[in-house]
Amino acid sequence: MLDYVIIGYVVGINLLLYLMISLPLDFVTYRRKESTRKGNIRPDAKQDSLSIVTYFSSMVIWFLMIWIAVENLFDSNVLYHPWLTDLGFYGFFIQFLGIVVISCATVVAIGGRISRWNRAFSWGIPIILETGGMYRYIRHPLYASYCYYFIGFLFIMQNPLLLFLLLGILGYYNISKYEEEILIEYFGLEYITYRKKTKRFIPFVW
Repeated sequence: MLDYVIIGYVVGINLLLYLMISLPLDFVTYRRKESTRKGNIRPDAKQDSLSIVTYFSSMVIWFLMIWIAVENLFDSNVLYHPWLTDLGFYGFFIQFLGIVVISCATVVAIGGRISRWNRAFSWGIPIILETGGMYRYIRHPLYASYCYYFIGFLFIMQNPLLLFLLLGILGYYNISKYEEEILIEYFGLEYITYRKKTKRFIPFVW
């Protein structure tokens, strides 16, 4: 198993970077939301059981990030709780891979947040369709980052109870499809052309 201190520092750094970039931009978005949207439809208007599971999974990710980072400050060994499965070298490799995936998730999230600047779909339909920056490679970088976090934390914690996080991936896929229907309605051929050139969640793959 990886040293829990290393895991704690990596998770803490990822959390800090995400908040340092996202919170100021969210504040700007909130202040300018009326001048940067042309429709009041929101992606979270779609409420079903899978969406609820997705929102819950996302909250669990935030809880885990804060919990691991804070526990590390107090030199706790929370990551070696008995319910973890000790897989020897394979467990070490899987945890290391989880750290890589989480770090990639943060890069994608920050890249996507900077790319869309104050044009957040969550506040309504943006006036301009963002296709540059991280959106050049992924149509839904913020949703994709959460999917990466789901997988990354499952690898790090190696707790079978966290398998439900994988439902969050299905949930974000479902929400992204709903969002794209709205974007096609508002942007038409422009979005259809963009969708053909860009992958949904994984650059050059899917």
